[in-house]
Amino acid sequence: MKNIVTTYLKERYPLTKVGSTKETYHITLTSETLEFKPGDSLGIYAQNDPGLVEHLIEALGATGEESITDTRSGQLFSLRAFLTHKANLSRLTSALLKLIYECDLDHQEKNRLSHLLDRENQGELKHYLDSHDPLDLFKEYRQARPPLQEICSKFGPLLPRFYSVASSLLVHPGKVDLTVALFTYTHSGERRYGVASHFLCHLAEESTPIPVYVQPAHRFALPTERDAPIVMIGPGTGIAPFRAFMQERVFHGSKGKNWLFFGERNQAYDYLYGEFWKELAEKNLLHLSLAFSRDQEHKIYVQDRMREAGADLWAWLQEGALFYICGDASHMARDVEHAMIEIFQVHGSMSEEEAKTLFKHLKKEGRYLTDVY
Repeated sequence: MKNIVTTYLKERYPLTKVGSTKETYHITLTSETLEFKPGDSLGIYAQNDPGLVEHLIEALGATGEESITDTRSGQLFSLRAFLTHKANLSRLTSALLKLIYECDLDHQEKNRLSHLLDRENQGELKHYLDSHDPLDLFKEYRQARPPLQEICSKFGPLLPRFYSVASSLLVHPGKVDLTVALFTYTHSGERRYGVASHFLCHLAEESTPIPVYVQPAHRFALPTERDAPIVMIGPGTGIAPFRAFMQERVFHGSKGKNWLFFGERNQAYDYLYGEFWKELAEKNLLHLSLAFSRDQEHKIYVQDRMREAGADLWAWLQEGALFYICGDASHMARDVEHAMIEIFQVHGSMSEEEAKTLFKHLKKEGRYLTDVY
């Protein structure tokens, strides 16, 4: 059972500078009862954008004060509170479409929905659901007026969003840091935001209750042997858990070697926690490899820096180093894996098959650990 704890915003400031193509923020939440360790993630129960909620209430022809029962919990809410805290307003469900279809519609509208809901047209239905949200639906079918309770029961749930903890509880008791990139997209010609990132980066105030729970890392954790060498690969917001790792290693006075590979677009604008890494490197507590893809004509990524340092990475591997990868699953993690296998081949004098076998062995041993999304 999830142990949900109420936290509050303590601090928020941009990590990216003016001129960056991104908006990434440092967020500090406070709680005296929250317990976590580096590598864990925080499940955040965010609130929907109040502007979007009001637009939806208007499209429903409601006031927002109507009573709604959340069918999942049995709790009673006002319509406004339900739409703010419980409903997924960015995802249109086929159940909502079917509910509108059952209303008194004109012939053309009825035929349009009948066509979409026909089993033979699943591709068209998927495209419609992916390209529309509930607000679009209720604007398009303004004459349809099913009971508000029925409408609300057809929304998907507003699920928690997960962020890696970016601080050590030993160093900052009663607090937890997060590294949050603001997600934006265009929908129907309007700028829209990711629910949780908008909530944390823009909407939440110091008095706003933020329910959270800890999602423990099963394997993505610091080695029990504190002096074991570690290699951390975390471009973008994948840097977050490694800030926590290094805070904890420094706190314990670990003698283990640390190597960080960090990548972003521009060093001048996007070097997340740059002063922290620089200070550690100057104290010889951290070996630092940086890849800023757009600072030169030829794009350079973390996997390129790894290949350049292949001989040293191979040596660290022989010394028992653990490798940690955090960030994008679709491209970065796969590219890093390919780079590792190439390094084994080149510097370990292995065939491709032998290199892949070694890679699988490292994963099985818990020496190649990923937190990807």
